[in-house]
Amino acid sequence: MKRVIITGGVAALGLAASVAPVPASASAQASVTVVASKLDGPRGLTFGPDGALYVAESGSGGKIKCATVPAEPGGEASKVCLGLTGKISKLADGKLTTVIKDLPSTASDGLGTGPHDVAFAADGSMLVPIGLGGDGKLRAKLGPKGRTLGTLLKIKDGTSSVMGDLLAFEVKHNPDKKDKGSTIDSYPFAVVPTPQGGALVTDVGANDVLQVSASGKVTLRAVFHARKVAAPAMLKLPKGSKVPMQSVPMGIAAAPDGSYYVAEHAGFPQPEGVARVFRLAGKKAETAVKGFTTAVDVAFDGSGRLLVLGSVGPVPSDHQPRTSLYRIEADGKRTELLKPGTLTVPLGMAVATDGSVYVSNKGFTPGKGEIVRVELPS
Repeated sequence: MKRVIITGGVAALGLAASVAPVPASASAQASVTVVASKLDGPRGLTFGPDGALYVAESGSGGKIKCATVPAEPGGEASKVCLGLTGKISKLADGKLTTVIKDLPSTASDGLGTGPHDVAFAADGSMLVPIGLGGDGKLRAKLGPKGRTLGTLLKIKDGTSSVMGDLLAFEVKHNPDKKDKGSTIDSYPFAVVPTPQGGALVTDVGANDVLQVSASGKVTLRAVFHARKVAAPAMLKLPKGSKVPMQSVPMGIAAAPDGSYYVAEHAGFPQPEGVARVFRLAGKKAETAVKGFTTAVDVAFDGSGRLLVLGSVGPVPSDHQPRTSLYRIEADGKRTELLKPGTLTVPLGMAVATDGSVYVSNKGFTPGKGEIVRVELPS
């Protein structure tokens, strides 16, 4: 598992294994409205028991303590600094307020890593995965105030506790250790509660989905191994050469049938059409949809149709996928709901009771993040 820097940029039953794209039409285009701005690294979204929209803001690090992250092959070492700038915000009646503050956040080159998602358990407590992007040594170097990096927090009545230590599981087991280039790396990203009082958490550093029981026991639910893909021309390797591509599971959502769907972003070199959406039923991960170049998040609409925040086609020369919102129709075909490029580094979405979709936008622009409302066509 290599450290991941994610660039911007998925009918619940019987989804086709291979989805043929449907040409976008005027009637398929949604309208977009900015409903909140000036957020600091907006990530995952969810609607709470009170009907308000909650958003995890990953923050912008700080000056409490810094550490150096060793360089990957061909790269440069980076400096990571810790602060308590992560928070959970609430959007209600058009007003954005902070409900939980002072959560750990690290930043390197302006990219914040901290609270990456928020969900509500049956007892009303918040479940918040805290990112890291490194190993146990990195967390230790960042000191006591960084001890919850790489964990799943449970927050109730303003008090937080570690529900599960995902980094500790990664250090002990490293589920994809057989993959070439695998290292110890934990980066909890998205969470969904389970009916048993626990949660499933995607880890984009470890390339797996971990299950955290109500008592805090962490177990492996699924691991997504690297695949060999054609080497890009920029590497100047002999013709026909292949390189390993990380899987990178990101968003996760509960399906109406009781299973879970996981978006696969796919790592470098991100060839066209390589990303998939997986269906988890039991401990088996099946490909439900394929044909995306990147997939960031997944959700279901009121009719049980799958929504995918992702991209199709080749990644442009600026390395920023032109992310859009797609709907998988009842016949398994894909409808493009937004013009690609309408969104800028969107990293999460939530579906409202009226069918509109709220998306966290500009996720890597400190202090300039947005929440946008996407009103979908029928």
